Amino acid sequence: MKLLKFLPLLLILSFCSQIAFAQGGYGDLLYQEVEVENPVYMPVIGLGAGVINYYGELKTDYSNIIQGNSSFRFNAYQYIDRKHLWKVNINATLFGSISGYERSYDDTSMNANFETEFFAAGMNFEYSFGNIYKGKRKIVPFISFGVEYLMNLSSKTDIESESGERYQYYPDGTIRVGDVLVSRDYTYETNISDWNPYENPDFKTSALALVADAGFDLKISDRVALRLASSLHYTFTDDIDGISNTNTVDRIGDSRNDMFSFTYVALNLDLFSSAKTKTEELYFLDVTGDFDYTLIADDDRDGVLNLVDDCLETASGIPVDSIGCPFDDDNDGVPNYIDKEQFSNKGALVDEFGAELSANKIRESLYQDLAAVNRSEVYMVPVGMGWSKYTDMTDLYIPEKFKKLDIDGDSYISFDELLEAISGFFDFESEFTTEDIYELNNFFFAQ
Repeated sequence: MKLLKFLPLLLILSFCSQIAFAQGGYGDLLYQEVEVENPVYMPVIGLGAGVINYYGELKTDYSNIIQGNSSFRFNAYQYIDRKHLWKVNINATLFGSISGYERSYDDTSMNANFETEFFAAGMNFEYSFGNIYKGKRKIVPFISFGVEYLMNLSSKTDIESESGERYQYYPDGTIRVGDVLVSRDYTYETNISDWNPYENPDFKTSALALVADAGFDLKISDRVALRLASSLHYTFTDDIDGISNTNTVDRIGDSRNDMFSFTYVALNLDLFSSAKTKTEELYFLDVTGDFDYTLIADDDRDGVLNLVDDCLETASGIPVDSIGCPFDDDNDGVPNYIDKEQFSNKGALVDEFGAELSANKIRESLYQDLAAVNRSEVYMVPVGMGWSKYTDMTDLYIPEKFKKLDIDGDSYISFDELLEAISGFFDFESEFTTEDIYELNNFFFAQ
């Protein structure tokens, strides 16, 4: 029966009803979520990490843009149009480094290597392709163009072994220190601008760069987005690798400037903007059309909807629990508001006002003249405010502890045998407990 009571609610939820309510009342129907008309948008910050890949006169061991030297990125952006398609983005690449090398057996002068660490700060204008979609999308591609300033270009080379002696490159492909064969230790200990082996008269330690960036944002929520992107940085210098077209002796580079790519993953966090939606409280519930008023019906006005109310006729003003029934703290079956003894002993027999029945009252009730009823006509017999645990049994057997009460041996506890057991209990001549007497009483009526 209780399942039938919830069936309408289950059907409504299964068909995505627009009305939801909390168990115990319909106050939640007086609240609605609405969009903020003019939310205040503050700068969004982003933290990311990626890899840098170098493109210049020398080469690297990396074959694609997702390989390279590790680097970290910090950025902040702000929308500059009402449709949120354009952004101005300020970013900084922290702890960036690029490296490369060359190896030649024919020309021993072409065995250069370098590693350059730098800090870059820049600004770009970004366009998001959100307008090509209808409605909201989780994935939004973007493209941006801007400039950046590379500062503190610290270009170094590895020309000495761990012992501090210069490497010597031989046409047979070996590297030696004196007569000892060695391998490079990849410790870039020598500053190229100070060493200046190619006599570059104007070695630059800073430069401007043009930046093109493209990728997409994966929106996790209104305030969190994951960005996957790659950018190309065209620098206005040829000195990053030390092989420049302004070198005057030995190794002279080509006329093309150095470039590098940065492929990264970043987490963008909108921590400071106002919320895009807010909850409004309504003065009244506005319902129209074929609205089903049974959804919010509460006939006894106890604050619990009929759909979940187990006690549909609670008196006015009576406190109720979550299923709409009056509180009954001692669980004696009599609600608190009419219970004269609100702290009855557990399992005690009580009257209609919650008062415990004395032994004399129980004895008197057993002597009442009751109309005879055939056992075949009885299904369940009420005992006090509960039900006997024996009423659902078809074949009854006298429990072992009560067999000694069956004096005549007919496998049946008669009324006289029951009275004798109860009298012995109240005369303190029996080993039975109070629970045993209750159980015996239940068993007698279940026979």
